[in-house]
Amino acid sequence: MEKDFDINDLACFQVYRLHHAFGRYYQAAFAETGLTYAKYIILKALAVQSQMSLSELSQHIGVEPNTISPLAKKMAAYGVIERVRDTDDERRIVLRLSAHGRQVLQAADAVIAQNFEDLGISDADASQAIALMSRIRAAVEKAIPVRLHLPESPPHTQDSLPD
Repeated sequence: MEKDFDINDLACFQVYRLHHAFGRYYQAAFAETGLTYAKYIILKALAVQSQMSLSELSQHIGVEPNTISPLAKKMAAYGVIERVRDTDDERRIVLRLSAHGRQVLQAADAVIAQNFEDLGISDADASQAIALMSRIRAAVEKAIPVRLHLPESPPHTQDSLPD
């Protein structure tokens, strides 16, 4: 066993903890509004690109389409996004922000900006962290990992088990 090992020294563990911390943070910030971190990301993505198909949105934010589909339906029912036929290809449904969605996003952005300001993390530090995380993510996504091969476990028989 490694005596000097600290789980906090693992980058993957810090990313895992940060992911969960952000989830709790956004949940507290959005409180009882029905807005979630995942829905917020969808709104942000649609604000940047005027409209996207479900598969384009999925690819853009790195989430499987079957995860986004029920969220998109709920968001459309709530009125923050619209599901419309593509003008170029009527067989294709595209998603876009509604006027109400823009208002919701604007209010959410203001709350998030205030909360992040209260964290005491400078814009420069945040930009550096985002750039580093982006580089690491890109490297991990294109990497082909070495595969783990476990040693064979010893055979277990009735005779070899301790009393």
